[in-house]
Amino acid sequence: MKFFICFAALLFFGGDVSFAQPSTFLKMYNKGNSGYSVRELNGNTYVVAGGTDYYYNYNWNLMSPLLSTNIHLFKTTSNGTLIWEKIFSSLNHRTIATWMEPCNDGGLIVTGHINNENNWPPDSNDIILIKTDANGAISWSKTFDTGKDELGFCVRQTNDNGYIISGFHDAAPTSLTGTTYVLLIKTDSNGSLLWEKKYQIPVRDLDTAEGLPVLVNQTADNGYVVTGTTAASHAADVFVFRTDQAGNLLWAKSYEHDASFFRFSLGLDIMETQLGDLVIAGAMDKNRILNQFNYPYILQISSVGTIINAKIFSTVPDQPFQSGFSSVEETSDGGFFFTGMGGYSDFGNQAQFLKTDNLFNMQWSRVYTMDGIATMGSRSGRSTSDGSYIFTGKRQFSGTVLMKTNNMGLLPCKNPTDLIEIVPSIFVQDRFPTVITGINSTNLVLSTLLSAEDTSTICPVIVSSLPIALLTFTAIAAENNAVQLNWQTASEINSNHFVIQKSFDGIKYQDLGIVKAAGTTTFVQNYSFIDENYSPTEFIYYRLKEIDFNGEQTLSKVVLFHNSEMSFTLINTSVDYSSQVISIFFSSGYSGTISYYLTDMLGQVIFKGTQPVEKVKNVIEIDAHDMPKGAYFFTLNNESNSESGKIFY
Repeated sequence: MKFFICFAALLFFGGDVSFAQPSTFLKMYNKGNSGYSVRELNGNTYVVAGGTDYYYNYNWNLMSPLLSTNIHLFKTTSNGTLIWEKIFSSLNHRTIATWMEPCNDGGLIVTGHINNENNWPPDSNDIILIKTDANGAISWSKTFDTGKDELGFCVRQTNDNGYIISGFHDAAPTSLTGTTYVLLIKTDSNGSLLWEKKYQIPVRDLDTAEGLPVLVNQTADNGYVVTGTTAASHAADVFVFRTDQAGNLLWAKSYEHDASFFRFSLGLDIMETQLGDLVIAGAMDKNRILNQFNYPYILQISSVGTIINAKIFSTVPDQPFQSGFSSVEETSDGGFFFTGMGGYSDFGNQAQFLKTDNLFNMQWSRVYTMDGIATMGSRSGRSTSDGSYIFTGKRQFSGTVLMKTNNMGLLPCKNPTDLIEIVPSIFVQDRFPTVITGINSTNLVLSTLLSAEDTSTICPVIVSSLPIALLTFTAIAAENNAVQLNWQTASEINSNHFVIQKSFDGIKYQDLGIVKAAGTTTFVQNYSFIDENYSPTEFIYYRLKEIDFNGEQTLSKVVLFHNSEMSFTLINTSVDYSSQVISIFFSSGYSGTISYYLTDMLGQVIFKGTQPVEKVKNVIEIDAHDMPKGAYFFTLNNESNSESGKIFY
């Protein structure tokens, strides 16, 4: 049997489509602590760059207490199996790789930063630039330093086969504003300095006092666009500026959203579209007073900085500390793919995906969070040549994570939640930053430590080689807790019947029933099936198994049904200092039991317990008499849902 696909509300394909379902997996690499950048090589391998032991568990941007940390670089097969693994070390220095890109010669270019101090202010941070061959062996490595604090965040190969690096420079590291600069460094193909400029516009992170990310990309006219975070109407607002190919400013603007003092937004990635517009991925607060921090944020502007489109997103159910989008990519169908950064405002527990059309209308979204299987914060993601999606991040207390989903952002062993769209108000301000120059470049000697294969499989590799294609396949709520499945075929050849299959974990499926197929036809056929069995779980997976008259079988793509009655939503938290009671307020869509626990900054459990919940608003009260003042993290969960947040006591 052969189908044709169109996916009216999800995916769009032209013409006759028949393809094999690619592999999906979720693996952890224990020698790494954080995965920052992942890229596909040669259509069937992946390379990841990050660090070892660099960060505390809940924070991406806090200096390590360890005296020596290293760069982690590894390459895998399409199934996540290690091909090679490199650990680059400099004795008594902390190093981290924050960005990596493939080069035209088949090698890799890596940037990040290195320091040898354990105390604030970290005047010894320098930018590093490392060029490797295709096997990860170092060809050359350099540092860039002014004698003060420099952090490298992004590197891209330029049209002349050289490199452009974006970073953060602070001439007086104890300050928060006034002496902080965006640093652009242009080199030739051998890493030799051609020019550098510093633009006085960024600010530090007020929570961690670290330099916030600065991202650069080359434009079609060989100039550059840069995004990051500045102090404007708020302590943190997105900025964008554009330069010519020599780094001379053409324009600079900040993008601000309202007059509320407690609002923050960050620019975390930037690209130029095929039409010449600019797209910024970032984070924006929805409501800081209610602890609804750092929501995924998309900003589209023209080539001269005029606002075209702006959106922020919230999870369903709503969760605080969602961080934001830290990567954006234009996909082959003309749409865009965004992945979320876990970790800003001290949290690193979410991986957020969004696929849009060319007008930034949501086609699908996925949020993977603390569900008992893996806790991940994603830093960068990309679409793959087999139609899937890959991203890297970390698993708290464990290691670097590499996750490959199917073409709908789904992974068989994990249940995601979704994003909902919110349109913010944005206004633009012209900026006129001071520009200065001056930097030193030196060669850097790094040791490559021996390493062995150290992967652990969290979610097994799932491969389906049967051709799968549908016109539409949907699952919607029906009366009496039933689920109605509807699907269409554009044409059928020799089709006998469909077997409807159901799963609660995306791995083990059970047969529900059979629907007779049309045989051979070139006309659109409509089918439906009612799943009448009540399922007390939040997520249900459905798929179709088509059986031909000759016995051949074809599996459809999986659709995910969200049973909202099994969810609960965090409302707010409060602290009564007189009675020394912490209260966590939440609403529930069901009556039953919920578990909760409270941890300190080191991940030690302070309180844990269970509590009955009703199908109304609920509150958990925690006796805080013996708790020292500080920041704490809480998690609520039932069998199918989880909510996390942060409390300052």
